[in-house]
Amino acid sequence: MMPFTGKTFAMAAAAAMLLAPGVRADDFYKGKTVTMIIPSSASGGYDTYARLLTRHIGQHLPGKPDVIPQNMPGAGGKIAIAYLANAAPKDGTAIAGSYPQALTEGALGERKGLRYDARTLTYIGSMNGEPYYCFARTDAPAQTLEDTKTKELIVGATGQGSSTTISPALLNNLIGSKFKVITGYPGSTEVVLAVLKNEVHGWCGMGWSAIQGNIAQEIQKGAIRILFQENGDTNERVETMKLARATDLARNAEDRKIMDLIYSQQIYGRPFLAPPAIPAARTKELRAAFDAAMADPKLQSDAKRLNLDLRPMPGVELQAKIEELYSTPEALLARARAALEPGKAMQELAPAK
Repeated sequence: MMPFTGKTFAMAAAAAMLLAPGVRADDFYKGKTVTMIIPSSASGGYDTYARLLTRHIGQHLPGKPDVIPQNMPGAGGKIAIAYLANAAPKDGTAIAGSYPQALTEGALGERKGLRYDARTLTYIGSMNGEPYYCFARTDAPAQTLEDTKTKELIVGATGQGSSTTISPALLNNLIGSKFKVITGYPGSTEVVLAVLKNEVHGWCGMGWSAIQGNIAQEIQKGAIRILFQENGDTNERVETMKLARATDLARNAEDRKIMDLIYSQQIYGRPFLAPPAIPAARTKELRAAFDAAMADPKLQSDAKRLNLDLRPMPGVELQAKIEELYSTPEALLARARAALEPGKAMQELAPAK
């Protein structure tokens, strides 16, 4: 056994001070690096939001740590969240953006094989919430919501359980549309490129905040159009663009209730979280830093320059929404899961030759 010398006593005393109630809050993050895990490939909407937060949140954490992004795409965001829940350090130095569907999968999706429990994660906040839309080329067979009930529309999608896969599946099951879904694209950027190359006709399950770059240019040129809004929210785009709403075509009151339940997750469209069971002090600091970053004029200016909408939701409220979803009666959740079954219309992207 090592003798308890003056040097080891000093080391033990220093360690004890780190655990003492009076230790300064900035002692933990000072000099450390925080990793921001991004569940998508580069350049898509989720990547853009996550990198925006990455650039600013560190300035609002005690000790001002460096924050670095790390893309981890795949399986509709579930790979990134499984890593966060099971392998990432649980000390506040790992945070992640998420697709909302990755958080609701345990209630509304395929539970078998899911490697995390969304109810145990630490919720930091959501940067934006917004309705989703369906888009299509202007030379596609279907040009309206009603058209999709009689004409096949081939849409690109990312992983199983992502908004781009569950949105057309839900519509096929509850309004009788005829979407054919090609899954397996790494991210929304690749889906849009596939549309531009005419590999597929369009895509569903994307919010307005992702309309930038090539998408915005093609919409402006008239090559791509918005077919309809998916949820029943009445907003400025529905009114000014005279968009149809998919929920209006629900076949009965119960189907409308199911659609409203599934679309409710759109109000926390850009969530950020940390692993389960991190220290309470880290949860408090991360939530406070997120709220401060959202109110920071520098972040707001960057968001405006990038044409990104900000509708922040605090972490406490986001966590309450997740808990509310998971407390929904099982009979209703079972009906919602059935409505999301992909059926024969779902096909995997053919491997590259």
